[in-house]
Amino acid sequence: MFNYFLYRMAQALALALPLKAAYRVAGFISNIYCVLAFRDRKAVTGNLKVIFPDKPDAEIAKIRKELFHNFAKYLVDFFKFLCLDRKRMERIVHFGNLPAVLDDLLAHGKGIIFVSAHLGNWELGAAAIAALGYKVNAVALWVPDRKLNDLYQHYRASRGIVAIPFGRAARECIAALRRNEIVAVVGDRDFTASNHTVEFFGRPARLPDGPAKLALVTGAPLLPIFMVRLPDDTFAYIVEEPIWGDKSRHTVDGVVRQIAMALERVIRQHSEQWFLFHNLWDIESDRALATATSFGSPVKDATDSDANRAATHE
Repeated sequence: MFNYFLYRMAQALALALPLKAAYRVAGFISNIYCVLAFRDRKAVTGNLKVIFPDKPDAEIAKIRKELFHNFAKYLVDFFKFLCLDRKRMERIVHFGNLPAVLDDLLAHGKGIIFVSAHLGNWELGAAAIAALGYKVNAVALWVPDRKLNDLYQHYRASRGIVAIPFGRAARECIAALRRNEIVAVVGDRDFTASNHTVEFFGRPARLPDGPAKLALVTGAPLLPIFMVRLPDDTFAYIVEEPIWGDKSRHTVDGVVRQIAMALERVIRQHSEQWFLFHNLWDIESDRALATATSFGSPVKDATDSDANRAATHE
């Protein structure tokens, strides 16, 4: 209940101010939060050092500060861009050749599996594509707080996104792909209890294998796609080459590794926009947090706020 009222207050503040003013206030708050939030600051620092093992501490600290600023802007955007139309999207989003890419892939009749990350503005990225008229389904965690969950699902529905609950994702994802629609997932968090790992930035990490399995079962192409913030606070898509899974020639592990390599390229290039506030390479801690977030089980190393943040920004 507390988190629900906290988000309502943030929403009211964001909507009451012009966008640039809201960004300035959010940046000021993020500076304070970065100092006070020892756990998040430590986790982000550790993640950045895995990505950039040779960078000096001063440069890591600079990227970390920018990351917290960008996350604060992301939260402002979440509330500001509730109702989207094509004209507004064309002012703030650079689509490039994305519609042509999507039309070409959809011409195969198998749908598309978007694989993204907690990077840039993944929520707005899906919503902008939905605003163009594409059918977008997104796999999402349901938040334990019912009012907060209803708030998030209302936001997604208002943006034209059909939310698929994590617990019954496989069946509904397959049905959506058979309708030649888009299914969007985040590929940098595994919310299952699996201990299976893949090499990620040179070290073993838990990444979800669901997208790979879905691609091998349905024949749908996997499209690594990301929306990143530009210096002028507009947005652009980064679209990697599609990954085509063939169950007669490819393994789940092999496809997951291809996804991991795509994630590595984009995260390394835009590390200041990668919003992961825990140590992904601490396998047991990551698995425990994921279990607490998706199944509600107790976890020793994750606070309630950790689990709620993970759930509400899955």
